[in-house]
This record gives sequence, C-alpha cells and structure tokens, in this order.
Amino acid sequence: MAIKSDKSLWAWGNNSAGQLGNGTTTTQFIPIKIKEDVKSIACGGYHSLALTSDGSLWVWGDNEYGQLGDGTTIKRNVPIKVMEDVAFITAGQYYSFAIKSDGSLWAWGNNSSGQLGNGTNIDQHLPIKIMDLVISCAAGQNHSLAIKSDNSLWV
Repeated sequence: MAIKSDKSLWAWGNNSAGQLGNGTTTTQFIPIKIKEDVKSIACGGYHSLALTSDGSLWVWGDNEYGQLGDGTTIKRNVPIKVMEDVAFITAGQYYSFAIKSDGSLWAWGNNSSGQLGNGTNIDQHLPIKIMDLVISCAAGQNHSLAIKSDNSLWV
C-alpha cells in the first residue's frame, strides 16, 4: 500500500483475504485507489489499517483472530470504520494497536503469546485499553513494545 501526496490510498499485490480493500479477493498487479484522506497506514498478516485525517480508523482483510476489531471474525474486503479519535496505528502478524489522541493504547486480535499486553493469552475481537500515557508503539509477529510519555519502554 502507498499514500500519494493527495492523501489517496493505493494498494496492489496479494489479496487472498481482501487485504487490499477493493471489494474482491483477486490479486492486483497494478495499484488501485482504495480510500481518500488517509494520513497513515499499517499492514499486518493479511489485514490492513488506515488512519484518516479526522482520526477515524478503518480496517479490512483477514479477521480470523478478531484483528479488525469489529467484534467478529468475519473477513472484510472493503474498509470499515472501527474507532475514532485515533492518533497512531500499527499492526502485528494477526493483531492491531491504536493510540488514541488522549495517549491511551488499545489492542485487539490474536493474543496467543500475550502480545496484546493485557495479562492473558485470550484473543480480543474488540479493542481493549492496555495503558495510558503512550506516545508510540510497535508490533511484531508475537511481541509488542510501547513507549510512554516518561520515555519508559514497555514490552
């Protein structure tokens, strides 16, 4: 995926789980326009996230572990809005994170290794609040990191 200078989102490549967001599951060999007014994107394992300029979080693609955060495990091949007032997003293999504008960190999706940071290994199909005062975060395959406003690192 790529964001052009006019804030339009374009996607291409494998689309087996609808992760391109164009309404199909057909591989795209050339870039196609997906969404307008996008300020940042994150790509996980077969799922995608886009943050629009108004702070809305849009998701699509595979949802086997609830990584879209819509309360289901239904695949989505078009973007759906799941959250507002978001300032930052990132995606892991089968899970997702958002930092809201108030600094709260929210997580959802696969949690088999405790990567969501909520003290369990139970998958979450809806966003759950993990901690406050977060300024940045990163998600790997099965691990996560967060930096709080006091510059402390949490893993």
